[in-house]
Amino acid sequence: MKWINQKIGRQLMFAFYMVFIALSLTSAIVYTYTERKIDQTNATFDDLRERRTNANALANEWTLVQSNVKSYVLFGTPEMLDMIKADQLEINRLTTWFEENAIYEQGKEYAVATRSLYDDYFGTALPLLTEYVDGKRQGSIDETFLDPQTLASLSNGDDLFNANGTLRGSNSQLTTDTDAAGIDTLLADYLTLIQNLETEAKTNLLGEMRVAQFIWLSNLVVLIIILLLLVRPFISRVTKQVNTLSRDSALLATGEDIATIPLPKRHDELYTLTTSFNQMATSIADNKVHMLAKNEELQAQQEELVAQQEELQAQQEELEEALEITLRSEQHLKYRNELTETLASRETLTAYPEIIEKLVSITHSEIGALLFLDQHDVRSTIEYGMTEEMVGQLVKDDQSLFHRARVLKRPVHSSKQVAHDSPLPYPYYMYEVAVPILDPNEEQIIACIYLVRYRDAFTPEQMGDILSFSHQLSLSLMRMGIYEKMIHEKNKTGQLLNSIREAVVYIEHESDELLVNEPLMKLFPEVQTEHQNESNLSSFRQAMSALSSIIDEPEPFEQYIEQIVEQNLPEDSLVVSIRSQNAYIQIYAEKIQINHVWVGTMLVLRDVTKETEADRMKEEFVSTVSHELRTPLSSIYGFTELMLNREIDPPKQRKYLTTIHSETGRLTTLVNDFLDVQRMESSEQRYQMSTFDLVQLASELIDFHDASHTTHQLMFEAEGPIMIDADTEKIKQLLNNLLSNAIKYSPDGGDIMIQIQNRDNFAEITIRDQGIGIPQESMSKLFDKFYRVDNSETRKIGGTGLGLSICKEIVKHHNGTIEVESTVGTGSTFTIRFPIAVISTILTYEE
Repeated sequence: MKWINQKIGRQLMFAFYMVFIALSLTSAIVYTYTERKIDQTNATFDDLRERRTNANALANEWTLVQSNVKSYVLFGTPEMLDMIKADQLEINRLTTWFEENAIYEQGKEYAVATRSLYDDYFGTALPLLTEYVDGKRQGSIDETFLDPQTLASLSNGDDLFNANGTLRGSNSQLTTDTDAAGIDTLLADYLTLIQNLETEAKTNLLGEMRVAQFIWLSNLVVLIIILLLLVRPFISRVTKQVNTLSRDSALLATGEDIATIPLPKRHDELYTLTTSFNQMATSIADNKVHMLAKNEELQAQQEELVAQQEELQAQQEELEEALEITLRSEQHLKYRNELTETLASRETLTAYPEIIEKLVSITHSEIGALLFLDQHDVRSTIEYGMTEEMVGQLVKDDQSLFHRARVLKRPVHSSKQVAHDSPLPYPYYMYEVAVPILDPNEEQIIACIYLVRYRDAFTPEQMGDILSFSHQLSLSLMRMGIYEKMIHEKNKTGQLLNSIREAVVYIEHESDELLVNEPLMKLFPEVQTEHQNESNLSSFRQAMSALSSIIDEPEPFEQYIEQIVEQNLPEDSLVVSIRSQNAYIQIYAEKIQINHVWVGTMLVLRDVTKETEADRMKEEFVSTVSHELRTPLSSIYGFTELMLNREIDPPKQRKYLTTIHSETGRLTTLVNDFLDVQRMESSEQRYQMSTFDLVQLASELIDFHDASHTTHQLMFEAEGPIMIDADTEKIKQLLNNLLSNAIKYSPDGGDIMIQIQNRDNFAEITIRDQGIGIPQESMSKLFDKFYRVDNSETRKIGGTGLGLSICKEIVKHHNGTIEVESTVGTGSTFTIRFPIAVISTILTYEE
């Protein structure tokens, strides 16, 4: 408790925890007690419900089995006997349950009576009745009604009956209904007992609930007692102490004297706060007396300081005047430095408005202007505070001060009285000065400074500043002219480099300056590095390193560049392939000499892809033509030689002639393909246009190919007649080439689907095969002349590589399109579209 009383927060949390613990414990006790009682009552109810259910079920089963026995005695059906046996099993199960679970005396008596009845009924009576029914079924018993003497005469009858047919120990006659009145009485007593037990359980549960409510009310009383005995005194004590501190603080703030506040018993924050407040009040009271004495002393010192302040104010005025003079001098020097810096750093006329402004400020002028001259006229003017009219008058007036300085080529100045058309409302004097700026090389005037003042004339010091500035401006203008010439030459060199179609890189050996042209960036976007604006040898190495990354074989290229960097130029050019042989680049270097001095190296990179491809195509063309022509020529030559040198019987002779005729046709087709390509390239191909049914034409060609090839299944689908304007023979050639390719590049056979349909006024032809397919990297060159897909499967299949290029030219001439989709190993699909013939042409064709 001592540790808790040290902090208000601990005391508050202690009270909270006490309330929480009391509430939690009582709630847990009530909840546990209630749950346990509810569980016990539920278990009791479940047990009583099960006993009542089983007792009712057993009574129902006895009633059902007696009814079934009566029906069995009357009708004697085997199905009824089966039902009786099923009832017997259920009665035995329920009787066994009562024997095992009987805990009440009525239940035990009911179980014993039921078992006795079960043994008599199913052990003796039922077998006797079964024998009686069998006798009636066999004819040995023919009575209409059940006679006890008949039952007594049966084999089992002497167990239940006397010789005269009466029951043993009973004077009544035997019937099929067994007397169960005693058992019914026991059952009623048993059910009454269960109902009484349920009522007793309900009463007990209500009593337990009332006990739980009492416990809960006791819990609330305990909670209220804790709040009154623990929380309320704590809050009252804290509030009283805080109110006392608040009241005395307000009195202390108004300057009143207060008494010491009593300290609380607990050493908590309020104790510390009250102690500090008492100390502060005592300190303030002591300081109040001390401050009154100090106040009198400070008043005397203040009078002395006022006298000193008046003396310092006089000295300050003198210093401010000196400071103003110093600031003016400093500003003057600042303007001169800025003016000098501006002239030294500017290369164009854009800086001169700032220059004339600073010059006007330095000389304390009102207005001014800079006039730039060429050989005869004023080229441009930059004015400050002057209107266009004033500048125009200065330039055009032959009597102006500007023209005097231009003629004399030396500084001139004048003064005149102005009485009208002036910015001031009274007459005043205007002081002018004009200083020419001479070219030191040619002694010609290249510019002129013009300044005007209204208050007084220019001092010799100001004139010296103007003359000094004129010499600096002369040098600045000369430097600007040289700079403009350099920019002009640089732009001209850049335009010359960009006008060259080859990629060019120029390296200046003395300065390591690097120049490149735009074709280099377009041809090799990879060389645009983050250091390209530095334009030195380092950026050249990085650019060449980036270029080396796209070259297929970088080692020769890197050696070639290293020789250039070491200024050991190779004599021969270098040809390399880039981007996986998608392009070929020729590289060579040349010396740039001025006055027989090697000043730089020009590196040229030429795109020789077309030349390389042309050479490759020529080689492939010669190889293809040689191969394709050799095969039919060899066959023709061999069979003709056999026919000339040997006696051959007519069947073989005909077979040889058929082969020669076939190879001749193949040779003719090759030659016609070559001629078609030559005519297309020279634009000499002629087309005989007519309107015809595309579906009919395609059907005839498909029938021919279907009959010629047994390993392929050609399937044709069309929507009906589709008329187009085209050259019949060229369309046949187009379809023949595509069908031949579909068959040829499906060496394992398969289905070939041809579809023709009208789609958006275009005749669309689709040819789909199940062949070897086309790689994606070959799609872009598929329609090029002499191009053939280079893989192991296509090498086994002959061809010149002209068929698809001829197809593309035919489609292009008929304003159509041809597209291809393919997957390697699955097949290819070619789609061709032609415009459908107009209606007037179709009507004419039908007529």
